[in-house]
Amino acid sequence: MSTSTDGRSDLNESQYSDITSGSTIDLLTISAVDRYGASDEDQDVVGGENKNSYHISSDGGAPNGGQNKMINARRRWKLLAKALRHDSSEDDQFVKFNLIEFDRAYDEKDENIYVYRLADRYRLKIRLIGERPWTASELIGFNNTGNICVWPSEEALAYYILSRLDIFENSNVLELGGGMTCLAGLVLAKYGSPAFVHVTDGNELSMENVRKSLALNKFNCTIKTSVLKWETISNDQNANHPERSRYQFILSADCLFFDESRSHLIETIWICLANEGVALVTAPRRGQTLSHFLNECVARGFYYDLLHCYDPSIWKKHLELVKTDGYDEDVHYPVLVKLYRKDYELGQV
Repeated sequence: MSTSTDGRSDLNESQYSDITSGSTIDLLTISAVDRYGASDEDQDVVGGENKNSYHISSDGGAPNGGQNKMINARRRWKLLAKALRHDSSEDDQFVKFNLIEFDRAYDEKDENIYVYRLADRYRLKIRLIGERPWTASELIGFNNTGNICVWPSEEALAYYILSRLDIFENSNVLELGGGMTCLAGLVLAKYGSPAFVHVTDGNELSMENVRKSLALNKFNCTIKTSVLKWETISNDQNANHPERSRYQFILSADCLFFDESRSHLIETIWICLANEGVALVTAPRRGQTLSHFLNECVARGFYYDLLHCYDPSIWKKHLELVKTDGYDEDVHYPVLVKLYRKDYELGQV
């Protein structure tokens, strides 16, 4: 599959037809296996010889077999194909943690506006892109799966932030790969007291939608939206880049599964994170994907914490879901990674 210079795939009419036909779900799965790292063996980055002074983990984790990874890769790509066919079904969506309740905002004329309720205290109006004639270029390519629905990692990151709002006081915060909602950044901007929140994604459609959500809420700080492509930042050698070392916190949810963009994400975090800053990244282990990410982070110079049990409510929900069919910890449970540029005492955030 060829890719254009802006990170989106160029598909001709025949390829589009192939992708949207049910018979080619297996072809999408082959691509998904490559992207999601579905293998029978997992190199656990916190176990054995890989453990070193850069790595701190709350537990070692337990990878599942390659068969489960294949099934879940197929399920995620099937969701993309169904969106291309303008078809949707709750049965095909991934398990969510249901930490966030939402209903249609009936006081709004736009049927795609919802009221999100978090932790029985917090309310946020969010516009979802909703039912529309998706194009292949909008969904196949640079992490555009976040344009379809909110994934568990986004739920977990938003919930984690709400339980620790005080640590963000008077800080500059950047969200990377926020998708159609930028949920974590918007929640923080509305209920925390940061000085500045900058929510970004590489997709113009996502940012257009987020700007509509901004107009629906009142925020406690200056909040800005931008289309930000990681390769543009990472390839910019200008030492005076306006985003360089600007942010005390960087947020990112479920942005690790595309191998080709991993190094650009890491370099963007390195460039934009303040010397004493912390990047908070939530993502499932997803085969070897998380291990590869952490190894590249160490090679770049980062230190990190890797936390499995980082919030009581999220952990409780995880233990409930483990007992249910269709839940795969390797694919569905987001661990929390804290990245630091300096080797000061970790675990403070």
